[in-house]
Amino acid sequence: MSSSPERPHSSGPEEKPAVKARLLSSQMLLVDALYNLGPLLDCVISVGLLSRENCYEIEAERTPPNKARKLLEIVDAQMDENGASTFMECLRKCKRYYPRLRTWLTEEDQSQTTVVQQSPTERHLQALFSVLSSRLGCSVIPVSYDLFSKGILTQLEMETIEAILIPTQQAKTLLSICLKKGEKACKSFYTALQNEDKQLAEELNVKGLVEDLNKEPEGNSVQIAVEETRGQLRAALPLSGGLQQVMAQLGLTVGDEIRFNVCEVGVAVGLPRRTVREYLLEGVAIEDSAQLEALVSLYMEKTQDAGRLLSRVAELSPQWVQLSERGCLLLRLLQKAETLLRSGIHSHLHGWDHLHDQDHLRSWDHLCPGDCTDQRTVWAIFSFLVWDCMAEVLEEPEAKPSGGILGMIEQLSASGRVEAALLREVEQCWTEGDAESLLQSVRVLAQVLRDLHPLQEGLQLSSSVEGLFSCRPSRLHRVTSFQGVSARVIRKALSSMVPSISDQDATPLARQYVEACVRIARLLEVVQPTRTTIDFSDASIATVTQHVRLVLSNAAFNSEAFDAGVRHRLLSVLEFNPAQLGLGSLMQLHQETLSELQSYLQLGEQHNFQFILESVRIIGPAKLFSVNRVHGPVAIDNGVEEVLRFITSEPTSFLVRLHCLCYEEERGRFKVCAPRCACMYLLKAEGLRDMQWCGGNVLVEVGGKVWVREGESGSWDELQALAQRHSAQLRDEGCCFKVKTDGLECEVKFIYRSGRLWAVPHRDCDVD
Repeated sequence: MSSSPERPHSSGPEEKPAVKARLLSSQMLLVDALYNLGPLLDCVISVGLLSRENCYEIEAERTPPNKARKLLEIVDAQMDENGASTFMECLRKCKRYYPRLRTWLTEEDQSQTTVVQQSPTERHLQALFSVLSSRLGCSVIPVSYDLFSKGILTQLEMETIEAILIPTQQAKTLLSICLKKGEKACKSFYTALQNEDKQLAEELNVKGLVEDLNKEPEGNSVQIAVEETRGQLRAALPLSGGLQQVMAQLGLTVGDEIRFNVCEVGVAVGLPRRTVREYLLEGVAIEDSAQLEALVSLYMEKTQDAGRLLSRVAELSPQWVQLSERGCLLLRLLQKAETLLRSGIHSHLHGWDHLHDQDHLRSWDHLCPGDCTDQRTVWAIFSFLVWDCMAEVLEEPEAKPSGGILGMIEQLSASGRVEAALLREVEQCWTEGDAESLLQSVRVLAQVLRDLHPLQEGLQLSSSVEGLFSCRPSRLHRVTSFQGVSARVIRKALSSMVPSISDQDATPLARQYVEACVRIARLLEVVQPTRTTIDFSDASIATVTQHVRLVLSNAAFNSEAFDAGVRHRLLSVLEFNPAQLGLGSLMQLHQETLSELQSYLQLGEQHNFQFILESVRIIGPAKLFSVNRVHGPVAIDNGVEEVLRFITSEPTSFLVRLHCLCYEEERGRFKVCAPRCACMYLLKAEGLRDMQWCGGNVLVEVGGKVWVREGESGSWDELQALAQRHSAQLRDEGCCFKVKTDGLECEVKFIYRSGRLWAVPHRDCDVD
């Protein structure tokens, strides 16, 4: 291992070797990028920079980020400036293994590795490096232009910053350049920050530094040249203006709001879903503004066509990519977990690494009252969010499964309604348990929540396979025996007296929580009325929650009689006490659950009935863009009706396959898929003639296949006999109707009556 002489003592400002300062200021980038240390370690060992003991220390770390962190710690603590320079050479030799470091290494090649004496301004900027990297956001480019106009940044450096796609990486690059160039560059940065983002500058208390700036006159000729070049750069890279226009069209503002599924915006403008998703999960913040900025960067990188992007966004209806109120509240709670994680990381070095014991992943200890540390709160938030996902996607979610939070993840994976790759990544991040992994789990979980909570309830379409589009409702609907109760009864229950807590020291959050639990108890009483009403005027919260648990355990609230998802969410209110956790955002979610319970209890056909669209088969080259519910279901004329809208790329014909689920007191829950349709293969001409005789209704004949529906006088047995006589193969296709459109958009009314299904035109189509 190379020698490591002691650094000379200095009574003046701290001396910081340039290479080691560069490594220190870029530690977050390096830890993130050096995921596979193997190639770099081989190189570093081959030049004698690491001892055997150093290698053992690195290998002893359990996760890739911690291995990278340990390596950088050894470089900083045990290597002199020459050793650090040799380490940089090893990084350059291995850069093909670390694509995220290519831009960073290019910048390093342009710098001189000389000893720099840091001024107070430089040390101040160094201390704020991480904070500024995460908070500069959209101000990075304006601040960079300001520095460019003053000659602090070169044209090449300006272009390098603008070429980076992620704002946090742009900010890190800009800050590193300023630190490398010394005191004047750092003071100029603070001046530019004061001009561009006064609020952030005030929060960071940089006004005094700005006032101390020694202003120097700039030459007119240089200034003119700089302004001309700056104008050319703005014209060449219209990203910032394009981003503002996209945000304006969507009604999105800069800030920490989360109201959109930006991945769906990317799909709507023509990008592959997987490409967009992977890009957004690569270190992009979960807020809408950061995600949209990254999406615009990706689109411009792929197409270099801002006009095309703006025209696509103009065609997009914002409500189709917006999130429901519950989705917004869940993501706000997730933001709280992220804030706790980041504050824990900043307050004590690697403060989350002790979670590697993994006991919390397979148990429910973090929900127990008592010492409510940030660690316990974060895991309680994660558990609540996954619990809520179970209510959204599982037919019968299990409360507190034996496997803890990972047991819930396993159940979600088995459902098939949440993308398996995202759940695997969440599980891996939680199992690793270090700070970087937990922050990555926040990004992935945010995408899961966005996907599960669209504002508009539509039908999700799979990719076409030979013209066949499989369909699935965006929200799970459960058909039960529950009929609903009168709105008057609900209002009376909600107007019942709410108790006042006898404890005068109770917090407002505790009072709100007790009130919500009592209101839930009162609403449940309208489902299963009791002879006497329980008095909760002086009851403790434990008494109220115990009563609600007991009520929910009754047969009136099993999965046949009551929506299991609603019941699961009510149990989450009892399980997660926002007053104990100190989470106002969790209380907002409990109030939303109370509101949803009130809506669910109302009378309506939706309790006992559901049309389920299984697939759409396009006949011809057209594409199916979307299927949406327009109206219904509504009970009328001794039946139930619902209208669906279909949008295609051109006028076409298609087969719609569907069935319905019903609940009737005499029969219980049952499925209806009559009249049945069959697909016949290898049916000859005489077979088609015989079809008319047996009463079959031919819907489509294409590619040697015939879709035929049993007729009024015919039966399924006759279709089977016909197939046998003509040696044809027969496949059950459920209940199908043929739709022929007049334009790009049509509406069809589906009807359930007298034990069978019907379909009639509603707008711009013919139906057979």
